[in-house]
Amino acid sequence: MPLKSKFICPFCFEEHKISDVQFRCTNRRCKDVPDLELTRYENGDESIPKMGKPTFKAPSGGLSIPKSARCPECNSITYAIVCPSCHNKLPESTLLGRDMIISVVGSRDTGKSHFVGVIINELIERISVKFGGAMEGFDDTMQRYKAGAYQKLYMDMQKLDLTQSSVQNVNNGAYRPLIFTLKLKHKGLFKDKIDSYTLVFFDTAGEDLNDEDTMSTVNKYICKSAGIIFLLDPMQFPTVRNQLDENTVSRASSVDWKQATRSDDIMARVSKLIRNDRRMKSEQKIDIPVAAVFSKFDAIASLIPEGSTVLENSPHCDEGRFDMADWHNVDSEIRSLLTEWGAESFISQVDLNYTNYSYFAVSALGLGNNPKENRSIERPRPHRIEDPLLWILKENGVIKASK
Repeated sequence: MPLKSKFICPFCFEEHKISDVQFRCTNRRCKDVPDLELTRYENGDESIPKMGKPTFKAPSGGLSIPKSARCPECNSITYAIVCPSCHNKLPESTLLGRDMIISVVGSRDTGKSHFVGVIINELIERISVKFGGAMEGFDDTMQRYKAGAYQKLYMDMQKLDLTQSSVQNVNNGAYRPLIFTLKLKHKGLFKDKIDSYTLVFFDTAGEDLNDEDTMSTVNKYICKSAGIIFLLDPMQFPTVRNQLDENTVSRASSVDWKQATRSDDIMARVSKLIRNDRRMKSEQKIDIPVAAVFSKFDAIASLIPEGSTVLENSPHCDEGRFDMADWHNVDSEIRSLLTEWGAESFISQVDLNYTNYSYFAVSALGLGNNPKENRSIERPRPHRIEDPLLWILKENGVIKASK
């Protein structure tokens, strides 16, 4: 295997030299031993350790790591490579491709679960195909996704419940990410080249962003992000609520806006978390691309001026590249709306903390698909949900943009 010099584990988000990887024996006859690293990751109780096959450091391979190693206990060959910190099995794309941790953050009930649940299906069924690629789940990711968000949204056609806080579950394995490998075909000089990217999605409970100490423990993945998608609930703005009927507002939000943490407060905490992790000075701007996104666009579409680009369907997938003219129009329109609706404080937080940011508006469920009183919905038909993710991929050099 050719090497990167370092990798970030998509489970525990610790960074390691590529030469530090370990192997796990897969021979069923090999004796199980206590696995303290995996125990700490999954339940934190070392007095009742998880049992598993032995793990061991791979012999030095010079400029590469071997595809396999021989277990020192039973002498059988194994191909299972694991993280030295948490002993979770690593995707091949983590070692050979690029790590693309996508953080989806926002206050409670901004639609993070719906965004993640729908964007994954869109990536699998439509977006990856339009860009000449494919996306596949790693290990049990696809099974967990299909049994969770996909089942509720696409089969039961029900609004998702609010994500429960993981504060009390930091160490018990309830906070496992959804990990996918995105493969894209690029034209090479002599033949097509296939590049692999590890996409890591987390569904964060909004209240886990309410306290800096909690954030530093639970949300350390944010600091390793290739991009941050920051969701804004338009129902938090009095100017918006006052223009909508009470029924629309109540069906769009499960949490009273008075109890929700302000978006500018969460943005400030996220920025401080990243600076602390990177040992940056307070006046230094952060270079992680930030997509600031109006969620629940279906609930506010009636307030958008007729003829606005954001009301049109997204063109990027049909073109097979990121349409810069469309992006510029949408970015300008959402900036203008934020100013009109009194979000100057949030705009200022973004501008003062980040070098690279843009504004979007999406609907995970689709226009005219606001949940009914019994929480039922029609099958999701998302509006522009791909835009912020494609922009982040473009900023990371994964996809091309139109000139």
